[in-house]
Amino acid sequence: MELKLLEDFVCLGDVRNFSRAAEIRHVSQSTLSKRIRTLEHWLGVTLIDRSSYPVQLTTEGKVMIRQARDLVQQINSLRLGVRKLAKQPRDQISILSMHTLRITFLPKWLESIEAQIGHFDRHPNPASSAYSETIRQFRNDESDLLLTYVHPAVPLGIDPKELDCIVLGSERLLPVSAPDEDGAPLYDLDRDDVVRFLSYGTQSFFAQALAPLLREKMVALNIVASNAMSLALQSLALVGTGLAWVPESLAREELDAGRLVVAGHPDWIIRNEIAIYRKKRKHRPIVEKIWHAACAQARAPSVVPLPAAEEDMRVPQNIPGA
Repeated sequence: MELKLLEDFVCLGDVRNFSRAAEIRHVSQSTLSKRIRTLEHWLGVTLIDRSSYPVQLTTEGKVMIRQARDLVQQINSLRLGVRKLAKQPRDQISILSMHTLRITFLPKWLESIEAQIGHFDRHPNPASSAYSETIRQFRNDESDLLLTYVHPAVPLGIDPKELDCIVLGSERLLPVSAPDEDGAPLYDLDRDDVVRFLSYGTQSFFAQALAPLLREKMVALNIVASNAMSLALQSLALVGTGLAWVPESLAREELDAGRLVVAGHPDWIIRNEIAIYRKKRKHRPIVEKIWHAACAQARAPSVVPLPAAEEDMRVPQNIPGA
């Protein structure tokens, strides 16, 4: 089946008129009609009710058009991504990264790699607040490498057998709150019956990572704000709006200064791995060079991220009961 058949069908489904759709697709009406019938024959169902005017989608057509529109968009995105990579200079690297890691981890990690192999150019990939969008871009070959958190409760959305992976470190997600006058948390998971909660929503990476813990603890949460960005939730926590789970690397300066405090015992802490991925295929020399340097400084390369050593699990000094 050719992509143009799906594009023809989506266009016809949008305008509900063979003549207008043929004009948009720059073909004759008879050619468009033949293509639609070819698609119907390939699927084994009727997609268009030709007895009505304007034409209507059949029940099968209504289901198919949603899937066809998504598929056309994915294929076009894939094509654009591959073309972008093909146009990249041979010594330039493209890395997709989650927003927090782009701020806290990626710059220093790149410096450490450059210390081993020398300077290299980086293609700036805009950070997306949506984890699913970051994964979609990587799946569609819009970057060479993917830097992301890894947690058992959060599916990657790509078959691990298709990927190489290096575990680069670990990161803890800490429940934090602004302190009261005595330095105790304004909002405390172990003290309060109902906690003012700064939520990541439902679909972000940290929302999915938090979900099993919140179900297990059955804590009563009053959601007072929601944002997929850790930095935004930390800003709200700093002014006393509520309690948020924030990556330790992002909150470290505020914790050390006493502007934030950990708001629960250690069993409220969530641990994530930090990993970098690439597709299993032949890569440009600069990508191979960076990958080998990352392997040399990491604990071990693996298809499935390995747990960090126990010494990486140091408890911050200001956790109650630690």
